[in-house]
Amino acid sequence: MRSVPAPAAEPEPLRIGINALYLIPGRVGGSEIYLRRLLAALARIDPANHYVIFTNRESRGSFPLAGNFSEHPCPVRALFRPGRIAWEQAVLPRRVKKERIDVLHSPGFTAPLFCPCPSVVTILDTIYLEFPDAFPAGANLAMRHLSRLCAARARAVIALSRYSRDRIVGALEVSPASVNVVHLASGLPEEAKAAPETLEGLLKRRRIKYPYVLAVSAAHPHKNLVRLVEAYYQARRRGVEHSLVLMGIRHSRYFQRVEKAVRRLGLESEVVFTGWVPEDEKALIYSGSALLVYPSLLEGFGLPVVEAMRLGVPVACSDVPSLAEAAGSAARFFDPYSVEEMGEAIRECLTDERLRERLIVAGREHAAGFSWEETARRTLDVYRRAAAPAEPVSGGRESNPG
Repeated sequence: MRSVPAPAAEPEPLRIGINALYLIPGRVGGSEIYLRRLLAALARIDPANHYVIFTNRESRGSFPLAGNFSEHPCPVRALFRPGRIAWEQAVLPRRVKKERIDVLHSPGFTAPLFCPCPSVVTILDTIYLEFPDAFPAGANLAMRHLSRLCAARARAVIALSRYSRDRIVGALEVSPASVNVVHLASGLPEEAKAAPETLEGLLKRRRIKYPYVLAVSAAHPHKNLVRLVEAYYQARRRGVEHSLVLMGIRHSRYFQRVEKAVRRLGLESEVVFTGWVPEDEKALIYSGSALLVYPSLLEGFGLPVVEAMRLGVPVACSDVPSLAEAAGSAARFFDPYSVEEMGEAIRECLTDERLRERLIVAGREHAAGFSWEETARRTLDVYRRAAAPAEPVSGGRESNPG
């Protein structure tokens, strides 16, 4: 008589640590969206494992905690980066050991080099390596050195795109087998639309003139906003009457160069800088826009592209590899170094109705291929394999291919 194999045993629950010491609410852009959406999705799909979030003075109390989530407040300020990194290296490992953590995930580039448990680190992008002038020389040198060490010592590395994976492997000299591609999804609330009068009131309060073209970006050199302003000027000379809304964090020194370009071209009455906006307002501003332009020279993934497509906003974006990966064939691509080509892409996307309709339909379909639940499942799989030292953590797995 043939015996019936016993059912596979359920894996033992893990205590998973989340190193959120880097987080400064409202100040770190896409990396905050990444962390908050990932944790929310993990709470939805994983009731079995326990998560301990190590927070700092700025972020403590800002995470809604499900039944299997707890917070471990740490007496360190992320605003003082050298102090935060020193605390992360010297003190966090002891806190991790005290909490009996089985695997620690550091989603913001840096992780403890001497961690008492297996370590997973997300390298969000390679901007420190490819655009060194975007940061003070000392900070850039420290991050280049530290990110290389963190990636080398981690049990697994998470990259947000295939392009980023290849750059991480080459620039940080880590094994391809340890780097896992896990795509992101839209960071906007599930219900982003609202009554027209709500949008109208918001635009009036934000001094945004309708209709408008939207760019979502922090003011950093690799975001290419000066060329965008110049391309927008050219599009206006060719008949475009839309205003331009630049939505994103503007604390960088580079922001002054963007403002200077606006003044030089006499666009003060046509360009609006919103600064950082809350998620609900952000979703409304997206939904009211005629076009998203994303001119970045380098991205780890490119969240605004997927966010706009999900809301039925046509997208024109750079033809750099990571954005081509995020957008698929659903965007109007341009050379980000060519002001002329970018300006023509803006004009074309606003005036060619057949193109607009194709981009809207293709964008919605493409964006539907990305979900935070899938991102969470793939990330949880990395945790499980990292916590099992005998099992290799293969980098050949990918998620949300779109």
